[in-house]
Amino acid sequence: MKENRKKTVIKKSSVGYAQCRIIRDNNGNSVDYRFISVNDCFWQLMGLEGSVLIGKTILQIDPNTEKAWIEICGNVALSGESEQFESYSSDSGKYVETTICSTNIGEFAIIIVDITARKHLENALKESENRLIAAQKMAHVGNWELNLETKKMWASEEAFNLYGIDYTSEYISFDLARKSILPAYHDLMDQSLQNLIQQKGTYNIEFELKNQMTGELHYVHSIGSLILNDDGKPWKVSGTIQDITENKLKEEKIQKLNFYDQLTGLFNRRFYEEELIRTDKKENLPLTLLIGDVNGLKLINDSFGHDMGDALLKKAAAIIIEGCPTNAVISRIGGDEFVVLLPRTNGIEIEKMIKRIKARALIEKVGSMHISISFGYETKVREHEKIKEVFKKAEDRMYHNKLFESPSMRGKTVKTIIKTLYEKNKREEQHSHRVSKLCEEMGEALELSEIKINELKTVGLLHDIGKIAIDEKILNKPGKLTAEEQKEIERHSEIGYRILSTVNEMAEMAEFVLAHQEKWDGSGYPKGLKATKIPFESRIIAIADAYDAMTSDRVYRSKMTIKMALEELLANAGTQFDPALVDLFIKKVVLKE
Repeated sequence: MKENRKKTVIKKSSVGYAQCRIIRDNNGNSVDYRFISVNDCFWQLMGLEGSVLIGKTILQIDPNTEKAWIEICGNVALSGESEQFESYSSDSGKYVETTICSTNIGEFAIIIVDITARKHLENALKESENRLIAAQKMAHVGNWELNLETKKMWASEEAFNLYGIDYTSEYISFDLARKSILPAYHDLMDQSLQNLIQQKGTYNIEFELKNQMTGELHYVHSIGSLILNDDGKPWKVSGTIQDITENKLKEEKIQKLNFYDQLTGLFNRRFYEEELIRTDKKENLPLTLLIGDVNGLKLINDSFGHDMGDALLKKAAAIIIEGCPTNAVISRIGGDEFVVLLPRTNGIEIEKMIKRIKARALIEKVGSMHISISFGYETKVREHEKIKEVFKKAEDRMYHNKLFESPSMRGKTVKTIIKTLYEKNKREEQHSHRVSKLCEEMGEALELSEIKINELKTVGLLHDIGKIAIDEKILNKPGKLTAEEQKEIERHSEIGYRILSTVNEMAEMAEFVLAHQEKWDGSGYPKGLKATKIPFESRIIAIADAYDAMTSDRVYRSKMTIKMALEELLANAGTQFDPALVDLFIKKVVLKE
């Protein structure tokens, strides 16, 4: 009865079961086996009909069965031991776990368990783990675990990679890791772990890490969580370590943008204002504020472009840095304005420092331009003094000094501009000198005062100074100018005005230069002035300028004869030129009647 129940259980089981008998050759070697009995699950897992198996040998059912498989079965039947292994059937698409065990002498059982669901789950977990590892590697995140009871720790491959250490999957002694693998960081790690264990805080640290393999420095962030045992006592710390170098560099860049001047590398206004509050303390007295202003920056920007102006500012910053002590806090707080905070520094020391800076500036140049910086300073010696008032006094002194120093600098700059223009365009130099001579002769024909004649002569020489800022390719273009190029050329009168208006004694002449391209009928530029609204001097320059242009060779045409040029002046008298001045110019200057 029990045997029948046993057979029924086996027959209906969800585990495949087969009883087999070994077939041996004359030498006693196993050469095949025959199925004695099988349950339903077995032949279903094998993908065969049950009746096909009973009484048949494995080679009759599958002639391709490997000899090794038959030998395994024979060894099991003889030894009484068992064998277990996993396999996959492409026919059924199932994973099975097979156990072969001896039952009687010369007989054995084959037990097959369908493990497809388990294998799918394992494979899914493995794939998920692989994806996690891949993601961690891409993000440079490593895992680590410290057993507080055994004092051993484990770390993932990526964690080892961050340190530049050969990977091991084994647990290693924490003391060994601290002293030999991570010697530079164990104090920081010990304190952070101690805080975590005592629940005073969390394990959350950032530090700079040197990769032991490449020697490169990295910023890393490590966090850890405390895991308690069943008794509520600290058991493990599990955490991550991540390379945050890229983010750290971005933070530093943002920090630099927040507090540094991008052009000069000095501190900016924001930093200066915050630093002034921090520095304005009793222990820093005497506290001196030194303010410097670069002379002629606008003039250089207008004449040579902002690249030259930027180069001037960078050079000025370098000169100031060189002349200041190491404890000085140097900031650029405006376009051309610098301020230096000097704690525990008195006026005598500042005077010496200014002399050093100015001496250095005298021998430095940007292109052909000299460097000039006007300074003013004030010292706070008593705690009750307001720092804003100290700054105001320093600024007032700087502007006072600038009144004397800047005009001289601007005069030198204008001379440099003229020289530079003539050096890059000899034709322009010759033209300017001829126009100057014609203007002088017009002044004499008009019986003007000597001062006025000299003024006309000078403005005739400077009327095209604004061309310093015009691209040389446009100035020397042999063909017709495009609309854009013509607009660029027309800027020269305004640029000339800006250059000359910076010099006090040339302010009036700047107005004449601005208007020398205006026309009698109001069709000129830049303002479209008409008739007598155009300055008298500008009307003279316009005639002299046009006459010389017509009677001189140009890259885009040959010169006219004097007769043709005079006819052109007369044709445009009353539209482009002042008719009365044209008549005088022809009779008294050209023909000298």
